Amino acid sequence: MKAAQLLRYEKGFELQINEVQIPDVKDDEVLIKIKYAAVNPLDSLIGTGSIKLIQNYKLPQTMGNEITGIIKKVGKKVSELKIEDSVYARLPLNNIGGFSEYIAVKENEIALLPKTLDLKSAVAAPLTGLTSIQGMTEILKVESGKKILIPGGSGSFGQMAIPLAKSLGLEVIVTGNAEAKNRTLNAGADQYLDYKTENYWKLVSDVDYVIDTRGKSEFKHEISVMKPGGKITITYSGSK
Repeated sequence: MKAAQLLRYEKGFELQINEVQIPDVKDDEVLIKIKYAAVNPLDSLIGTGSIKLIQNYKLPQTMGNEITGIIKKVGKKVSELKIEDSVYARLPLNNIGGFSEYIAVKENEIALLPKTLDLKSAVAAPLTGLTSIQGMTEILKVESGKKILIPGGSGSFGQMAIPLAKSLGLEVIVTGNAEAKNRTLNAGADQYLDYKTENYWKLVSDVDYVIDTRGKSEFKHEISVMKPGGKITITYSGSK
């Protein structure tokens, strides 16, 4: 099968298309024929070697962290999934490889495709969805009735995070561009500020939680609107 592989860590890294073997399936794994693979900032972090201290891959490494696909083979101990099931996944950090034709993944590391999504649209959901859930429930440990601010939350992350925050009983404040206002309010945001005309640090106060998507240049403003004892978590993966 064909796979897009990283040959060396470097700032301007490139991937090479190589022929590799279709992986064998262990007893607790399924073989997935990949239909779609998403490209996101994590791929850049891996390619440049920015996360080598967390996960140093043995090169060449097939890249790709998010996939959708169809199960084509199941291991002997697989009990919940079956051949021809449609699935999606944010692949484990130690078992990436979505930029290929097939991948073998443990049953408990993938999920059935939601009925509300097709294979193409669902590939954008796993990483942002997992980031939203972990950020709010595991890191911030949010409590219903409190207030959360998501600067720059009008993008793809916000589309996942806003409905989740509302389901957890939070008041949600988001900043972004004017074009995204109606879409973001329709997603459930309680207040939307146009970053070009409104400085949230002058209009917002007593925030319990902040999810940063902008980087260190924004920290001063974010902290200034928080209550004493408030919590902040960072999702930004760029270089600012």
